[in-house]
Amino acid sequence: MFYRIISVFLLIANVAIADIDVENNLSEKFKIGGYIDAGFTEFGIYNAIPSREFAIRRSGFELNAEIVENLKAEIKYEVRPDDSFLKDAVVIWEPVNWSRARAGQFKKQTLLGGAISSWDLGMFDRPLVYDFSENLTYAGRDLGIDLRIDLPEFSGIELRGNAGVFNGDERGNERSDDELLYTFRGELSIPSVDLVLGTSLASHRQGQEASEEPSGYAVSARQNAFSADLSLDYKISNWYNLSLVGEMAIGDNWSLVDVVAGEEAPSFKAYWGTFTAFYHPWRVSGIETVSLAVSYDYLEADTELNSHHRRLSIIGSVFPTENVRIRFGGISNHVSELISEEDYTDFIVEAGFRF
Repeated sequence: MFYRIISVFLLIANVAIADIDVENNLSEKFKIGGYIDAGFTEFGIYNAIPSREFAIRRSGFELNAEIVENLKAEIKYEVRPDDSFLKDAVVIWEPVNWSRARAGQFKKQTLLGGAISSWDLGMFDRPLVYDFSENLTYAGRDLGIDLRIDLPEFSGIELRGNAGVFNGDERGNERSDDELLYTFRGELSIPSVDLVLGTSLASHRQGQEASEEPSGYAVSARQNAFSADLSLDYKISNWYNLSLVGEMAIGDNWSLVDVVAGEEAPSFKAYWGTFTAFYHPWRVSGIETVSLAVSYDYLEADTELNSHHRRLSIIGSVFPTENVRIRFGGISNHVSELISEEDYTDFIVEAGFRF
């Protein structure tokens, strides 16, 4: 089955390379794109099996249709050697240039570590807090709706906000309760210095059947997660530019206790940052950009316990073209549990392609 999916994907990719842009009776424009990230990893964990491997980290394709001038549809499907799944299936309506509404399955606008494309993130993996929050349903893809408003610029400042309502289950899994998840994200942008400051909130409750309750249903107190972030781009010249991205987050780790029974969830905290330097050697044939990124990532799942996970990574990247990338580097990990500590370093070489 997997090889059939790959065959279909490669056929679509072959057509997409021709820069497909089709007009038909159902949509004004129809475009196909895709991506592949494959690489080799040398794992540093003692006695790890496998200790080294080739892998396809991600691959997939995207379908974008402009139904009418202000109504669009997007479908994203991802294929991996061990899995294939629908990522996004969303309808986007932009009635005016300062407002956008989405409905379907798509990624919540909460953590910046999830909002930035993996191509532009500057890390091999998304930050620890993103995967952690995705398991708690604060972040990640879900079925729902959201609305974005962009206010007019004033005094060199732009303000925008995004509010959404979701099922609270990643990728539309079968719902186990009757509660909804609410999200809000606000951004303040100063275009003159390419600075964006953001903050987000995700809030929901856990519920379950309870025969001992008169209603037959029990629900927890509200569980919340907050974040604050910044992104800054600085252009030194046509040859050099710098980028700084950072975020911190705190919230209720409701997975550790029975919050429906009234237990208070412990708090988690996390922060991460990436500094990237870019060089654009205009006179070097076959190389469009060279970059070096340094990232620090920290997660504490329970602030009352003496345990945490931190990562330091250094990544060098070479872009032969804007949509082709070769990168290599190492990720140093330190994992501290209650009575044990572990240090190891993974080395990765990866090639990526976008079309």
